[in-house]
Amino acid sequence: PSLVMAEKAVVSTQSTGDKKRFEETGEELLELLEEEKLLQTPLLIYANKQDLYKSAPPSQIANDLQLSSNIRERPWQIQACSAITKEGIKDGMEWVYKNLSPKKK
Repeated sequence: PSLVMAEKAVVSTQSTGDKKRFEETGEELLELLEEEKLLQTPLLIYANKQDLYKSAPPSQIANDLQLSSNIRERPWQIQACSAITKEGIKDGMEWVYKNLSPKKK
């Protein structure tokens, strides 16, 4: 998965067609989020390739990455998107902005 991190937010892109990597990705992501400078920063995961027939829905990604049970101290969102059609990209960035703490904007 692609990952962009800053002290303001963490944005990751998960290919929803690569279901075999979800568990590995979840472990890597949880390890990263334990870094002190990233505590309580919003997490956005773009569920990319939603335009493909066999793509996993955001709910399955949340379950497979174990987000609900492991992430409680920060806002997080899985945004369905397609890099090809650009659907969902803007919605994800708007969510990040709305969830930044006032001192981080």
